[in-house]
Amino acid sequence: MSRSFRFSVLAAFALQTACTIESARDVEQYTVAQLYENNAYFGGSFSHDNARILVSSNRTGVYNAWAFPVGGGEPEQLTTSTNDAIFASSFFPNDGRFLYSSDQGGNELSHLYVRETDGTATDLTPGEKLTASFAGWAEDDATFFVQSNERNQQAFDVYEYATDGYE
Repeated sequence: MSRSFRFSVLAAFALQTACTIESARDVEQYTVAQLYENNAYFGGSFSHDNARILVSSNRTGVYNAWAFPVGGGEPEQLTTSTNDAIFASSFFPNDGRFLYSSDQGGNELSHLYVRETDGTATDLTPGEKLTASFAGWAEDDATFFVQSNERNQQAFDVYEYATDGYE
């Protein structure tokens, strides 16, 4: 490697480092209070008619399920928990129901719930010392899968639930 080539590489590296350091000095600073004011969003499941997207957000200070219209506009708050975080999993493939997970009082034992179109919620995985989560839809959309350690707290099994009646 020639001396001039090595010098050129070294000069380019020094110039890039100097530019990076200079631009880092121009970064706006935020307070912790400002960071706590940020809203977080995650998840994403399209509704059966592709008109809405199901997400989780802490817009109210506690994570809840929200539906954002695909065409734009204000989101609809689907759950209104003030204590327990609710994490949206999926819309049902053929109607407006959706699945979500939540623990009780921060015990980190999440259960899987279904929210019906009338707003009522049902715990699909009742029990005291178990945790469960949504694992996906069957190819025919007539059933869905749930991971749960209800049988043995040391291992997770996969269960299949019917979309009608939840058997």
